[in-house]
Amino acid sequence: MNHYLNIANHPMVFILCALLLIVVVTQTLTFMYTAYKRGQELAIETHVMQQTMKNAALFSIVPTLPIILMMFALAVPLGQNFAWLRLSIVGSAVYEGMAANIAAQNQGLADISDPGLTPKIYVVMMFVMTIGIIWGILFNIIFMKQLDKLSAKIKNGSGAVLITIISTALFSGMLATLSAPYVANIENKVAIFTYIISGVSVLICHKLAQVFHTPSLKDFSLPIALVIGMLSAIIITTIT
Repeated sequence: MNHYLNIANHPMVFILCALLLIVVVTQTLTFMYTAYKRGQELAIETHVMQQTMKNAALFSIVPTLPIILMMFALAVPLGQNFAWLRLSIVGSAVYEGMAANIAAQNQGLADISDPGLTPKIYVVMMFVMTIGIIWGILFNIIFMKQLDKLSAKIKNGSGAVLITIISTALFSGMLATLSAPYVANIENKVAIFTYIISGVSVLICHKLAQVFHTPSLKDFSLPIALVIGMLSAIIITTIT
């Protein structure tokens, strides 16, 4: 490995990552303050705004659980600093692992856990993970206004159902694309069983949410499935 983790976990890398995160946190606090002041200008009652902020903070916890799990998982091959940075800004649990693996495979490795990972390949992975996600942000900056107008026009017309169908199809296609390399490999029995067990876990969570009338359980289905999937992979690997 040429001790690439010595670079990844170096204090200077930590400082550089921390500086970027300070900028992000500052932007967040500035936005919250501006929104709060605007609420006062609109004569919105203080307790209403405070309750809204509490609810938003509470419901933000659920989507971050898979991200936190992925951060710990990526911290092993990528080092704690860069994993912390990527998943604290605009990264996602699905994208980061996929981008890192694509970069590693392009450099001739099996995946990011390959013992042949060198500092040079590690830098390539960092660039791929960072640059690869920029285009969505640039697209939003340039075309979001036009996209909002088109979306509103379709929703006000007869295309509301069509948007739901297209969104679901795109999301399903993305998941299928990400999981296919593992599920289609019949020699990788651990991945196949993990995939099945995780899927069944989601179905069970949704069923329990219906039976016990707790819709919030559906929101936790993804992190629950991730944890159960990881545990099942460990157990199956140990047994076999």
